Order: sequence, then C-alpha cells, then structure tokens
Amino acid sequence: MIAFSRISLFGLMFAFACAGPFFSTFVCAQDAPLDGADVHSLLERLRTGKAEEQIEAVVQLGALGPYAQSAIDPLVDLLKTENIALRHECIVALGQIGPLAHDSADSLTGFLTSDNELLQSAALESLRRIGTASPEAQTQIRRLCQDKNASVAISAIRCLVMIAGADTQPMQNSIPRLVTALGDGRADIRNEASVTLVEIGPAVIPAVAATLSGNDSRVQLKACEILGQLGSDAASTVPDLLKHLKDDDELVVRAATTALGKIHAEPTTVLPALNALLQRKSAAIRIIAVRAIADYGAEAGDSAPLMLKLLSDESIMLRASATDALGRTGDTRVEVIEALVKALSDGNASVTLSAANALSHIGTPAVPALVQKLADKNYRRLVVEVLGEIGAGAESAVPALIELLSHVGDDADLRREVFIALASIGPKATAATSAMMEILQNPATDDAQAGAIYVLARIGEKKALPGLQELIKVARDERVQRSAAWALVTLDPQNAENVKLAMPHLLKATSSDIPLVRKEAMTAFTALGPAAIAALPSLLEHAAGDADASVRMQSLHGLAEIHAPASQALPVAIASLDDPDAKVRNAARYLLGTLGEEAHGTAPLLRETLRRGDELDRILSAWALVHVEPSKENAQAAIPPLLTALQHPNPRFRAESAVTLGTIGAGSNEVRSALEAAQNDQDPLVKEAVTKALKAVTNRP
Repeated sequence: MIAFSRISLFGLMFAFACAGPFFSTFVCAQDAPLDGADVHSLLERLRTGKAEEQIEAVVQLGALGPYAQSAIDPLVDLLKTENIALRHECIVALGQIGPLAHDSADSLTGFLTSDNELLQSAALESLRRIGTASPEAQTQIRRLCQDKNASVAISAIRCLVMIAGADTQPMQNSIPRLVTALGDGRADIRNEASVTLVEIGPAVIPAVAATLSGNDSRVQLKACEILGQLGSDAASTVPDLLKHLKDDDELVVRAATTALGKIHAEPTTVLPALNALLQRKSAAIRIIAVRAIADYGAEAGDSAPLMLKLLSDESIMLRASATDALGRTGDTRVEVIEALVKALSDGNASVTLSAANALSHIGTPAVPALVQKLADKNYRRLVVEVLGEIGAGAESAVPALIELLSHVGDDADLRREVFIALASIGPKATAATSAMMEILQNPATDDAQAGAIYVLARIGEKKALPGLQELIKVARDERVQRSAAWALVTLDPQNAENVKLAMPHLLKATSSDIPLVRKEAMTAFTALGPAAIAALPSLLEHAAGDADASVRMQSLHGLAEIHAPASQALPVAIASLDDPDAKVRNAARYLLGTLGEEAHGTAPLLRETLRRGDELDRILSAWALVHVEPSKENAQAAIPPLLTALQHPNPRFRAESAVTLGTIGAGSNEVRSALEAAQNDQDPLVKEAVTKALKAVTNRP
C-alpha cells in the first residue's frame, strides 16, 4: 500500500484571481441540483406512482447523476419489473449516477445476455459509466465485442476500454473493426466508433492514418478529427495530413489543417504549408489556417508579418483570428503591439476583444502602449481590464492607474475596474498603498472604500488590519462589510477573532448576485481550511450549480481544503468531471485526489484521462489516480505524466510532481534520472522537494 498526504500543493493552483468585478456585474446563478427533499419525493413516486409516473421519476433521478446516490437501491429493485420501458430507464439512470453505483454492477450483468438490444446496449453503457464489472460480466462483454450488430459491438468495445483498459489484446484486436465503422452509413455508428478510437489512445494511430489514403471523404474527416484529438502522439501522421492540404474537398482541407494545429509537430515543415493556405480564396480555409498557426504559439513567430496583414482583411472572423494568433505567438516587437493596440478600436466587438486578449497574453512588453491608450476615453475601461489581466507584469502602470482613479468622476464602472486592476497587480502595486489607505480612511463613496480595501488586501498591507477590524463592526454599507471581512481573513487567516468577525459576512456573500463576490468568498474559505467548515453547505451548492465557472472551480478547491466528508464531496466531484470548463474539471480531479481511497471508484475515469487528456489533464489525473487507488499498475501509468510535470513552467507543479514521484518511483531508473536532473532547478521549493524525493527513491538517509 502506498501512503499519501491528504492535501497537496496542487490545491494552490486553483486559487486563481478572477478577472471579474468584486462588487459589480449581475449574473444569475444556474439551478443547483435538487436537494434531499426533492430526491425523497421522487423516490416516493417510484414507490407509489403509476408506471408513467415511475418512468418520469427515474428519468429525473438519472438527470441528477451522482446526486441521486440514495436512489441506487430502489432503482436496482425496479430492474425486476415487467415493464420494459421502466426497466430500461432504471438501467440508464444507474449509469448516470456513475461510479457511486458500483454495487449495482452485478445486477446489470444479466442484461448483457438479453434478447432485447435496447436493454443490452443500455447495460453496456451504464457499466462503462460506472467503471466496474465482475469477471463474469467482462467475459460477456468480450463476447459482445464480436457481435454482428455493429452498434452492440462498438458499445461493448467502448465499455471494455473503460473497465479493463486499452492495452488488452481484445482491445487491440478491435481496432480494425472500429476503423471500418468510420465508413458506416449511419452517423451514430461513425461517431461512436470515432469516440471509442480516441479513448483507446495512441495504439490506433497507424490504422487511422492508413484511412487518409482512401477515397471516402467521410472516413478522412473522421480520421483527421481522431488524429487531432490524439495530439502530439499523432506526430508521425504529419506527412499524410500535409498531403490533404491540397485536397479537392474543402472540408478535408479544413479538417487536416485543424488536425495539424492540434498535433503541433514539425513546425519547420508544417508552418510554411499553413502559411501557404493564407493565399487561398476560401475565407473558411484561411481562418482555419490562422487558428492552426496560432496553435504553434511562439514557434509560429515568423508568421507574424502575415498575421499583421490580415488585420485589415474584410473578414471579421479572419481579423479576430489573426489578432488571437499574434497574441499566442508571444511576438513582443513594437509593430506587433502597436497593431494590436490599434485593433482595440476595430469596429467589431469580436476583433476588439480578441486584441485585448492578445495584449494580455503578451503581458509586460505591452504595458507602455496600453498606458498610452488610457488617453482614449472610448477604450479606457477596456485597457484597464487588460492591465488587470496582465497582473503583476503591469507594475509599471500603477502610477497611471492611481492618477486615473483621481479623475474618474462619477464613472463608477471605470473606478471599479481600476480597483480590480490594482488588486490583480497585487504585491507589485505597493506604490498604491498610500492612496488606498487615504481612501480607506476618508472615502468619497462607499464603493470606493470597498475597492480600496480589496486592493490593500491583495497588496498584503497588514497596516490596514486595525482599521478593518473596526470598520467591519461599524460600517453600514454591505459592500464595505464584505470587503472588510474578506480582507481580514486574507491578511490574517490564523487570527481566530478575525475569522469570527468575518464568517457571517462571508457566508452572506455566497448568495451575492456578483460572481467575483461569490468567488472571493470561496477563496476565503479555502484559505481558512478546516476553520471554515461552516461553509460546507455553501461550497457544495456553488460547486454543483453556480453559473460562473470560476466560482465552481474555487468551491471545489474549498471543499478539499476544509476537509469535506467524502460522502458529501464525492457526488459533486464526480459530476464536475463532466463540467464544460477545463479548470473546473481539473479542480474536481484535485478534490478526488485529496479524498484518497474513499474515491477509489473514480479510478477508471482518471485512467481514461491519462490516455487522451491534454498535458495538464494528464498530470492532475495521474496525481489523483495514485491517491484514490494506490497500486503498482496505477503508479506505472502515472509516472510518465508526472515526469513531464517536472518541466512545467509553474514551480508548484514541479515541486508536487517531485513529491509524488518520490512516493511512487522507488526502483525506477527513469524517475531517479529525472529527479537528479531536476536538482538544478532554480526554485528553492522545487529543490527541496526534489532532494526529499531522491532520498525516497534511492533509500538514502
């Protein structure tokens, strides 16, 4: 058994500052999952309702996913019903509940031999989503992988990939059939085969690449899609994809172009070919080419002159894509920055916002030009927002922001954005301290006082603490109270008296209409750790149903840091693995890792991400996997992504990866060599972690 500490440095990675207003924009929260009382009423309808009512209740319970955990036993009981429609919905609902329904897997096994294809397929899909099956069930699934019915066979293959892994012989033997299915006349079969091939992973690349030389454009489109999703693992297919940039079918050209960008390999060969596409008449091809060039980031720097020319193109989408590409290449030349600043004034909002994002990506080199742009009243607020996005790198803009603050007049929106920008610059904005203290003590308006408090806390100015402790008691304005509460626990989280003063206001802030207010409340609970256990209901609610992704992300992280009970945290963590936002999904993986072996049922989901996720997905999934199910097999699967993490630009990732490798890498020469190379890391935190890890893997005292 491998032992791991409960909390890791990865938790720090999810405490990002959000670029929204702390005391501004109205955003409605989305509906949260049904509460316990509603689930109880649905269960009562299962027990007493007519068949139609039971089916409706089962469908609603299934839609709740892991939040319907208490319905598992009643749903299993209903699998014995004579009503086929009701039985089918119960099978589906158990799959939607997911890994928490692992005890129902044996009850689903019998349906694998059903004469009813609908029930059989539903059982396969539900077992896949649950992620576990008995040896008997796996035997049945392997048999179904050979079924004459393509739909059943592909469902069985996909199920077995999840349960038994992609490296088994039956899976390797299934690849030719899946590739053949890419040419099936039925769209659902083609799509399911494509998804399954991606889930199997890099082993499918030779067979998929071979289809590019065929004559079926439908198959070629799917092949490009699959290879693109497999990313850098598909680098060997670049020559084949390049040939299709000259295809007569424009859709194939676009698909191959997109795949090349996602694969991101052989830049010296691929980029000239992509640049050549910019001469095509088709605007769609040129737009896709620009986006693929942007995927190469800094390696596409030589394409900057072409991108600059496109900023005057009549196509709005092309101008927007070109501005984005310039930002992603990181080209800091004066002419590039000036062109992007000029693009802020483009008549189309999408181009303006794309230019703003590009400038924030370029960062510090763009600050002088942005400061000059503050003179343009029409774009002043947007420029301030960009400076805030740049954060600490915009330190040189602090004097200009302070000066602007004294001239905003009645423009409350601009004043708010200046405060947010200064707060985002953080400790580098110490030049603003005296001005903020002056506003704190002699505010012209309540919102200005709230903003100054926010900035002082982000700067880390502890001299403000006495005034904040008094202010939270006497202030009448809710904005001032919540800013003071947040600042108190941010500046001095170990002070029990501050926590006592702040918690009521922070709990109230979780119901604010303003996303950043909710998010910063969750950030405070995260910093307080177990001392904020009273926030558990709010954290669960917002992790599950907040409309703002940054609030959901921070709530998940807060659940980890307050040590939320697994029985309550697991459902929301599992549900969040399907969140549309990548940061939320990774926060969920972090939460699962902190729950340790109590989350062992999620191991198949984490292993799946190891096979096909992007770099960060794989790193976090690897870390979580060896915590939720510490086994030699999982350790071996986790080592490659964790070795990659030793090269990550963020030192906290490098440090935590070293710690985990030290725990799981004993006996691995590859791990030892990588750790030895990492001893020269310039970050002291990483050096310390590497030193300890080396001692662990080499058994040195």
